[in-house]
Amino acid sequence: MVTELRAHGLRVVIFVNDHPPAHVHVIGDGEAKINLLGAIGTPELVWADGMNRGDLRRAVHLVTEQQAFLLARWRRSMAEFSDTDIDAARERGRIARAIEPRAESARYDQPAGRLVVELTNGCVFAFPPRLAQGLENATDDQLAHVEILDAGCGLHWEELDADLSVPGLLAGLFGTKAYMAQLAGRSTSPAKVAAARANGTKGGRPRRSIPPN
Repeated sequence: MVTELRAHGLRVVIFVNDHPPAHVHVIGDGEAKINLLGAIGTPELVWADGMNRGDLRRAVHLVTEQQAFLLARWRRSMAEFSDTDIDAARERGRIARAIEPRAESARYDQPAGRLVVELTNGCVFAFPPRLAQGLENATDDQLAHVEILDAGCGLHWEELDADLSVPGLLAGLFGTKAYMAQLAGRSTSPAKVAAARANGTKGGRPRRSIPPN
């Protein structure tokens, strides 16, 4: 147990053997547990035992004021890994490299307007880069400066500060859920395009007939 803060007769504590999510215990005349990141990103009171209302308000206010500091302390205290943990993570990385799609090369084909990616397994895929979040308004020159992240799991554009996951692209994901929903709302099916063109040649969409009374 490490006391991180003292104020108003209260101690804010992080237990060294505690568990996620990130939280602290506030101890005074009683005790309270407060999550550092609640549903809306602010500290959230989980439970209180033997602590009066005034101390509870002071505890939540103190943790809210020191949220950034306490989050950093939590992450630091939980960042110690054993050799067994590290070896297991390295083994998972080796397996992931063997079975997940990884990029070996990438280039922008300007005449075709496609970003072409060759995978380590010999497969090749291409996609229109301006569909992707962060690349919508990129110039041809900017798109040509694509880099492969070290493990081959992502593509990076330094000037645009844009990064895309290779497995995500293969799954047809060009951005966040919100971006994809927005993209879907803008898309027009080939059938709709054809219908619009046909109506245009006829002078527009036909008027709806009104039946006689």
